Amino acid sequence: MKELIASLLLWIGAETNYNVDIVHPEIKLMTQIELERKFYGKDIEPSGTLHAFYDPEQDAIYLNSAFDRFNAFDKGVLLHELLHYVQDVNGTVGTKFECLRESELEVYPLQKKYLLEVHGVVFDYDELYLKLSATCNPNMY
Repeated sequence: MKELIASLLLWIGAETNYNVDIVHPEIKLMTQIELERKFYGKDIEPSGTLHAFYDPEQDAIYLNSAFDRFNAFDKGVLLHELLHYVQDVNGTVGTKFECLRESELEVYPLQKKYLLEVHGVVFDYDELYLKLSATCNPNMY
């Protein structure tokens, strides 16, 4: 995993102006149910759609325990969360971005570029939904 994180950080450094000469985040593997309950809360019924998340308070990335370091999509998921970590370490939330949600506007296009250029995988997402969900408000994380 260390080698994969190092290679993803090198890619991020080549594609952005962020400092990526940083301590690697802690990676925590969890079952799908544990992952969703940690992110959404214990009273939420797991939907099976959450792949991972970055917790800025713990400087940790939580991944599904089914994560496969040889799978292109899974690498894209890890890259996505590493980008959030790099943004956090570089102090973008509150300066470049009003909130963590807004930083998705940078992360999704970079994830798409990574998957296409490095793995030849087309990653489509709903850009309108992304713009709407990346809106900051006091009730969001």
